[in-house]
Amino acid sequence: MQSWRGWRTSKLAEQRSLRVLFFVSSMLFMLAAVWAMWNEGKTRRPWKAYQQGFNRLESEQVARELATERLRLDTPEVRATVAKLQEDLKAAHARLAGPESAKARQLLRQREAEYAEINMKAQFMKSELDEAQYWVEQAIYSETDSAKAKTKAAAIEKQLRALTAQADGLNARVEEARGVVTRFQADVDTIQGRIDELHAPVTALERRLESIKARSPEVKQIVVEGLATNEFKEPILTVDRCATCHLAIDRPGFEQARQPFRTHPYREVLLGKHQTARFGCTSCHQGQGPTLEVKAAHGDVRHWYHPLLRGDFVQTSCRKCHAEKKELALAPVYSRGRRMVEERGCFGCHTMAGFEKVPKVGPDLTRIASKVDPNWLVRWIQKPKGYLPKTKMPHFDLSDEDTLSIAAYLLRASQPMPEHQVALKAPASVERGREIVSRVGCLGCHRIPGIEAKAPLAGAPPAGLPEHAPASLLAPPPPPENQDFAPDLSKIASKVNADWLFAWVKNPKQLRPTTRMPDLRLSDEEARAVTAFLMTLGQKQTVAGLEREVRKPERIAAGEHLIRKRGCFGCHDIKGFETAEKIAPDLSNFGHKRLLELFFGEAVQVKQTWQDYTFWKLKNPQIYATTRVEQLMPNFGFSDEEAETLRVLLKSLSAERIQPQFQRGLSDEELAIHNGRTIVARYNCNGCHVIEAQGGAIAAFYANETRIPPPLEVGMMHEGEKVQATWLYQFLGRPIPLRPWLDVRMPTFGLSIEEATALTNYFAVMGKQRVPYEYVSVGEPSHELLKAGRLLMSKDYFDCFTCHQQGERKPEGPPESWAPDLGLAKRRLRPIWIGKWLKDPQKVQPGTKMPSYYPGGPEDILEGKEDRQIQAITEYLMRLGED
Repeated sequence: MQSWRGWRTSKLAEQRSLRVLFFVSSMLFMLAAVWAMWNEGKTRRPWKAYQQGFNRLESEQVARELATERLRLDTPEVRATVAKLQEDLKAAHARLAGPESAKARQLLRQREAEYAEINMKAQFMKSELDEAQYWVEQAIYSETDSAKAKTKAAAIEKQLRALTAQADGLNARVEEARGVVTRFQADVDTIQGRIDELHAPVTALERRLESIKARSPEVKQIVVEGLATNEFKEPILTVDRCATCHLAIDRPGFEQARQPFRTHPYREVLLGKHQTARFGCTSCHQGQGPTLEVKAAHGDVRHWYHPLLRGDFVQTSCRKCHAEKKELALAPVYSRGRRMVEERGCFGCHTMAGFEKVPKVGPDLTRIASKVDPNWLVRWIQKPKGYLPKTKMPHFDLSDEDTLSIAAYLLRASQPMPEHQVALKAPASVERGREIVSRVGCLGCHRIPGIEAKAPLAGAPPAGLPEHAPASLLAPPPPPENQDFAPDLSKIASKVNADWLFAWVKNPKQLRPTTRMPDLRLSDEEARAVTAFLMTLGQKQTVAGLEREVRKPERIAAGEHLIRKRGCFGCHDIKGFETAEKIAPDLSNFGHKRLLELFFGEAVQVKQTWQDYTFWKLKNPQIYATTRVEQLMPNFGFSDEEAETLRVLLKSLSAERIQPQFQRGLSDEELAIHNGRTIVARYNCNGCHVIEAQGGAIAAFYANETRIPPPLEVGMMHEGEKVQATWLYQFLGRPIPLRPWLDVRMPTFGLSIEEATALTNYFAVMGKQRVPYEYVSVGEPSHELLKAGRLLMSKDYFDCFTCHQQGERKPEGPPESWAPDLGLAKRRLRPIWIGKWLKDPQKVQPGTKMPSYYPGGPEDILEGKEDRQIQAITEYLMRLGED
């Protein structure tokens, strides 16, 4: 008995334990299920919360718009309009239900019944005709008498024609009756449509509000095909789910919303040309496209090497597809970075894709001994900014010994100057030299102390910027003191030798064939005077024993070693280093370098990121130097802004190559503009001329605006539309005086055939002209037109030659009132442009001296027809000088 009780007790205890275990298990299961549901909906699906938040944001916005539309409907004017329409609708319904409408419907039914009856008879008659024609054919085939059958068929056909005519007449009466009935309904529909049109915005917003409330969360996925490649350079599919959270990225109206609900900047331009269905999001912004968690999607996780590009760094992705384009209006920082690389010559030491054909930025040093004073050379190498504060030459932080050694080699390897037929003779007038420098055009590139600006520059660019103008053209031209295209000549006498300077200003390309310095075609007397003036600017400083020191063989050998080590030949042509290799790392994939590939040295103060490393490498390369690792990169003295700009450009450098179908090459027109702008920048054409609303800073040195060079490309003034391509090409190679009253001379740049062609094409394309364009005289104009043109330009009417030169015939009056030589019109001007110019000179070139004669031309020539008069003047000009 006791054993049974013990067994029963143990069983009860076991059952209680099982019940407790089951209860605990159930509770744990319920807790796990609740936690799983919470985790699924909250922590693992944060995008749902974003979609709910966007739905609330959009609902609030739509509700505000709906309230605004309802208020609009509630205004007295709209209410009066609606009330009037309601009355009209009521009247239209009354007419629709009235006796006239009922009578019209009754008449329609009656006529439809009559038509149906006659139409049915006609159908039956047609069937009888088919039968009769069958018996006719049967008689013919059986060779029996078919006359009776034919007679019957003809009678039936006659009756059918009569019935058909009667049916057509009844049908026309039916349509007439139906038109009357329709007009009653049309009045109702028209008025109801106008009421619905007034309520349409409210109705649409109400439906939109309902659709927002009915939305369910969903993952929005874009599959991008072929844009990315795998390790084997094969195109692959990629997935972007960014729009799951960035719901308004391609929707207007959310430009001021908080992220991630903001509309994409420049949406119409960027997303219009880069459809998200084709390009996705991460191709430009990077990040981890398939992920739906914020931190992971932005790529801010370990082992993901392409985190989200933020701020100006987004511009770096433009290079992937637009590698050939230098100026991108919506990537201004990247574009400035490209220009900085070209100006600073980074490619001289580093291999950089896209800069292989850019010429060296530094001067040719193969004849340095004939050019500069050795004492100056040593000071320059040691501290370039001591001579030119705005110089692009970096600071190498060289010791005195190293500086002397480099100077020694450069002087020893220097080649002699070519012999000149005319030598510098003294004395020459310093004041005459100052006068020449201040007026012939030197101030378009150089700044010289003592020659100050006389007229203020315009504070904003003229109107009419071209749609493809680069971002840099949106700023006004820099004031003269901020221009640094060519060296400041304030201390030139401390640097150069007088004989070299004389030869240089006479013919720069004789001393350096690749120089950008043009030939101003100075006479010997002018060149001597300019040399005399420039040799008063600055004073030579001699260091005792330096001449002897730089001749030492061991120092020359040390200098050769230092030049090879420091890579001076990357920017300069130096004798003995024609085939030397670049000394610095290849930057072709620098933008994708990982941290383990970057050497931070002992710079613990620099944050361990690519951005911080690059910034300080540009600001102060020596910060990463250690006792074991030397840093050869010189200090360019970049400002923070300049370093950040260059950092954006460096971030764009990648070895990644996208598929050809995504690469955006340049069209023929874009290539012409690209090449032309490159040459304009290389030779500083806009130092004197206004081109694409930029430049013309030389105007500040001339109080009289008639003395400044003309604008070439601004507003409605297009040089390529104005002049013939052949003439412009020849003029660029061999300039001739067009405006004798100008002191500024158009220089001879010594352009290559390719450069002159590129500039000609550039101006033609900017002027919307076909390339090439030639004026060809087709046929002879009427004698009446030529006579009218000669008469219009005579003293009896417009008296054109009072101002305009005609070959060797000079106008009367002071040179300031003269105008260009019309004897060149036939070879120089485009006939179409002449007509445009005559119609409204001020519209083409605001501020021109040219008076406007149209409208208001003389009534007694060509019957007062102004278009015919303009044609007559054009034809006469195109034949001026012919017999």
